[in-house]
Amino acid sequence: MKNIAIVTKPNYSSPRILANCLHNFFSKEEGIQSEVFYKLFVFKRLLSYSKVAKNYNYFIWKGYQLMHYIQDQLFLRKLKKYDAVIIVECSPKAFLSDSFDFVKLRDKLKGVPLIFHEVYYLGNAPTMVTYLKEGKHHQEDIFDWHLSVSEVTEIRSKPKAPWSQVGLHLKSTGLAPVQKKEHLGLIDFYREGYEKERNEQIKALEAVGIPYIELSGSYTIDEIREVYKKATFYFLQFPESFGLPIAECLSCGAYVFTPDTSWGMAWRQDEEVEIHGPGKLADCFVVYDGQEDLQKKLKEYKAEYDLVKTPEEVFQKFIDNYPDYYYGNKAGLDQFVDKLKRGAF
Repeated sequence: MKNIAIVTKPNYSSPRILANCLHNFFSKEEGIQSEVFYKLFVFKRLLSYSKVAKNYNYFIWKGYQLMHYIQDQLFLRKLKKYDAVIIVECSPKAFLSDSFDFVKLRDKLKGVPLIFHEVYYLGNAPTMVTYLKEGKHHQEDIFDWHLSVSEVTEIRSKPKAPWSQVGLHLKSTGLAPVQKKEHLGLIDFYREGYEKERNEQIKALEAVGIPYIELSGSYTIDEIREVYKKATFYFLQFPESFGLPIAECLSCGAYVFTPDTSWGMAWRQDEEVEIHGPGKLADCFVVYDGQEDLQKKLKEYKAEYDLVKTPEEVFQKFIDNYPDYYYGNKAGLDQFVDKLKRGAF
C-alpha cells in the first residue's frame, strides 16, 4: 500500500478544489491511499529571512517562525513517512523564490518524491518560464514530477517526463446539471484592465432583460457552487490558463460567453495553438465580438435555452468535448501511480 500526502493551502480557492479532486481520484486506484493537509504555509516558514526581507521586519518574521516551530517540525517529520508528497498551489507562485522553500523541503524529505499539481504544466507556458528565469526564480526541476489537469496552456504538448496529464476528477464534487428557475447571467470577479469587456456584458444583459449577478467579495466553495447552479450564462472577464469556474459552470449547465477564443487557453481544441493565440472552442462556449454581437447572441440563446432541458444539453457538450475535465484522465493517473509503485522517481 502506497501512502500519499497532498498538501495545499486552507483558502477557498482552486488549489483546494484540485487537491480534494485528486484525493478522490486516488481512491479509485488499487493500493493507493492519500490524505489532504491544508498546511501549505509550513513551507513558507522554511524561508530564510533574506528571502522575505522586503515584506517583513526581521523580528516579526522570526517571531512568526518561532510561534509555529514545534507544529511545523512535527508536520515535516510526519511527511517523511509518506511514499510521496504532492504540493497543490498556483503557478507561478509555487516557483517564486520568496513564496515557499521547496528546495529545503526536498532536503528534509530525504528521498521522498516531491510532486507538483496544477491546472497546467509549467513547460506549456513559455511566457511564465521566461518570467521566472528573468526574476531568478525556480524552474520545474525543484519538483521530481508534475501532474497537470490539461495538456494545453499557452502551447500544447504531449505528456512525457517530467509530467503526467491527469485531468480533473470534477465528478467527485457532485456537480451536475440542474433545472434553472430563470435565465440568469453570472459575471466573474472584476479584473483591472478589462473594464471595457465587463461593461459590454452588463449593458448587453440589461438590454436583453436578463438579470445577472456580479461576483465580488469572498465565498466558501459550497456558497460559490450554489451561485453556479443558478446561472444559465457565465461570462469570462480575463484570459484564463484553465479557469476552474468554467468547468464548474459547464458542469451545472451554463453556457460560457467569451469575447476571445484565446481567453480559454486550456479549452482550445486545436492540435497546435499559438501563445495567447485564437483557437477552436467547443459549442458549449459562445464567442462574441463586441456589445452589439453579444446582445444579438444573448437574445438567441435566451430564446433557445429551455430551463429544464438545456442544462443537460450543455453538460453533455462539455463532457463530449472535454471528458478529462470531469471524469479525470485515468490513463495519466495510472502512469503516475505505476511510477510511484516502481520507485521510478
